[in-house]
Formats: sequence, structure tokens, C-alpha cells
Amino acid sequence: MSAMTTADILDRLATGERLDEASAVRLWESRELLAVGRAAGAARRKRVPGGDVTFIIDRNINYTNICVTGCDFCAFYRPLGSDEGYLLSHEQIYGKIAETIELGGTGIMMQGGLHPGLDIDYYCGLLAGIKERYPQITIHSFSPPEIHHIAATSRLSVPATLERLRDAG
Repeated sequence: MSAMTTADILDRLATGERLDEASAVRLWESRELLAVGRAAGAARRKRVPGGDVTFIIDRNINYTNICVTGCDFCAFYRPLGSDEGYLLSHEQIYGKIAETIELGGTGIMMQGGLHPGLDIDYYCGLLAGIKERYPQITIHSFSPPEIHHIAATSRLSVPATLERLRDAG
């Protein structure tokens, strides 16, 4: 059997058929961007009638690049003591949030390295300060490794760490 063309795959999608992995990869790698875009638009209109399209404006804030992990793939981290390492102050972070709001932003994502000098009190203070100053902002923050590191540094369980962070902001 010959490989399906992009048009064949898009025809299958138009009938509501679910794609197999090979077909999905074919679309992902396709150079027929307009055809794929039109099909995506048609699928959206079918699922969300009325023509409404929404988006959000948010900002990713990297509060520190100091990290004890030193992953081989990470070009972002710097070891503690590096001249290129940084830790943003709360005021610098608040300034970035204010800029986000001025541009119509409604959310922030904070991520950073696994800083050996920061414990739960730092993070809770930061989150509480954000919520106090910017109650309208939605906060999505901290990766699983960050949560694990905060818990270990603070000698807390992961559930207790999550509860304290949630309660703070």
C-alpha cells in the first residue's frame, strides 16, 4: 500500500476519523502549511461553533539560573558562585509582572534553577507578595523538579510543600 498523501489524511480528518501516529507525523512534517491550517480551522469551527477564538497573554519569568543539578542538556543553568548566575529580587519579579499586566497579560509562569539557598519561606513569601500586589494575575509556576527540590531543601514532604505553596498564592 502506498503512503497516504497530506490531502488523503486531511480528508480522513474531515470525516472525524482519528489519526494513527504515522499520519500525525506526516501532517507535522508536511510542507503544505496552508492546507493543514485550513483543516485545523475547520476542525475548530466544528468543535467551537460561533467563530469565537480566544488567546491569553502571559509571561515566563526565570527567577534564577543558579542550579545544583547541572544537567548536560541545559545551557541555562549556572553553578552557585558563577559570575553569570543570577537570582531576581522580589521587586524585579514584581516589575516583570507589572509589565505583563500593562501589556494585557493575565498570567505568569515562573521557573528557575534548583537554587541551594532557597527554601519554602522564600517561595511562599514571593507567592504571597505577588497575590497581594497583583490579585488579578494567574500564577502557573514551578516544575516537578523544583517542587521536589523545595521540599528537600525545606525538609518537608512534597504534599506539605504543595499545600504551603498553594496557600501562599
